[in-house]
Amino acid sequence: MSKHSLIPVAPTPVAPTSGLRLALGACLVTALLGSSTGAALAQGAAEPATPRASHGGKVEWQPPRPVAAEADPVNVRAQAETVDGIVVVVTLDGASVTLDSVTPARVPRRQARLARQGLDASVAVKATALANGQIVTTTTLPDPIFNASEGGGLVRTERRQVSLVLAAERAIDTVQIEAPATGASATLDVRAAYAPYCRSSKGNPDTEQGGRWCPRGDNITLQ
Repeated sequence: MSKHSLIPVAPTPVAPTSGLRLALGACLVTALLGSSTGAALAQGAAEPATPRASHGGKVEWQPPRPVAAEADPVNVRAQAETVDGIVVVVTLDGASVTLDSVTPARVPRRQARLARQGLDASVAVKATALANGQIVTTTTLPDPIFNASEGGGLVRTERRQVSLVLAAERAIDTVQIEAPATGASATLDVRAAYAPYCRSSKGNPDTEQGGRWCPRGDNITLQ
């Protein structure tokens, strides 16, 4: 039986796999980020956080300064989006109309002057504001005579309350209400709504502002 000698063979170099390369790359990136972050923190810690009195300069507390009413941003916005007017609340019950309240106020401009196109007049409530017999403004809104009832469909409601917003740049003495759906109509005297203002010092009819809402004569009746 023959003997064979063993010949040493040099190991074949093996290239690192892609997974190993990724791992080595991740370690390198982590090391670089860690070193840069530490340097940034060290540099940031050396900078002063906020100025101090020892750095020089002067600090003074300023007293509050009042803002004129016409310059107040809230007042400016309110003036731009509202107009003088009245809010009339009435109860319609069949053919009768009852005045619940009337309030002079600054009212939303768009709501007071909204033109409701295509509104059927037969199912609408119309309000007409007059001063000394002259029409100042009108507004209409849908009559809530029909309500949806669960399981019952549309239900006709004879008694309903509506609120009407009217733009008015002067005192209103009369408001006419029309609700054709139930044949309701009425002419309402609303002069007393301005009484609280006219009794105050601002309601002087000799001034421009007071004269708009409290003219002399029988236009305003204080009650």
